[in-house]
Amino acid sequence: MSNFVKRALTGLLFVSTVVGSILYHPILFFLVCLLVAVIGMIEMKRLLERKYDRVNLIASLLLGLTFQVLVFLDTQDIVDSRWYVLLMPIIWIPFVHELFKGGENPFQRIGLTLLVPIYVSLPLTFLYLMGWMEGSFNGYYLLGFFSLVWCNDTGAYLVGVTMGKHKLYERISPKKTWEGFIGGVLFTFLAAYIIFKLTLLASLEVWMAAGFLVSTFGTLGDLIESMLKRNVNIKDSGSILPGHGGILDRFDAVLFAAPMVFALFVLFG
Repeated sequence: MSNFVKRALTGLLFVSTVVGSILYHPILFFLVCLLVAVIGMIEMKRLLERKYDRVNLIASLLLGLTFQVLVFLDTQDIVDSRWYVLLMPIIWIPFVHELFKGGENPFQRIGLTLLVPIYVSLPLTFLYLMGWMEGSFNGYYLLGFFSLVWCNDTGAYLVGVTMGKHKLYERISPKKTWEGFIGGVLFTFLAAYIIFKLTLLASLEVWMAAGFLVSTFGTLGDLIESMLKRNVNIKDSGSILPGHGGILDRFDAVLFAAPMVFALFVLFG
């Protein structure tokens, strides 16, 4: 099977899983996000340990998944803000672990352990918040957001390959160009217009602004992950998605764009 076919089939399965879970039931989408968080945190741990110190994966997973569960239950009005106090003793776990484990560089190991859920799991919770902005679940906000992300990726790739000449940030990502970035912006603007016409969930101006935020912060997230991978000398964060790499390779734009788009909807939507 050629790499193109592999990539296409994996992409189709990936999109079908995300869209299907949103349309079928919000709990299924929550479970998909939990799975993404677990795999993403494991990939981040392996990435960091290639060059730096050991990561306490149990503490990272416990903190990241507890935060996700609390936010999800909060959107369901099952728990309230008082329950977030449970996060504090979990945050202390890597500190206590280093106290009794001993050894050099405790601050580095504590920092790496906390970095994993902060980078991977915390941003994913904004997807729940985006879906429940109206007090009850409305999956069209999420479908709109993911459509913008995927259209930005497609536009940036197509325009970059065919017209790209001026490097965007050659030191980190030699293949990215300003032409590709502009192509991504134009594709998201077109997608934003279509989403507005189909849903009428927010004003056209808000969806256009969401498209620009997705292009800007999605590209930033992509560049930051490229920086991290280049720092530890690997091409992909993992191999779970044939032809695409790892979970972090597919969600790098989402991790940085989701909080910004949620803020836009809350403030102006």
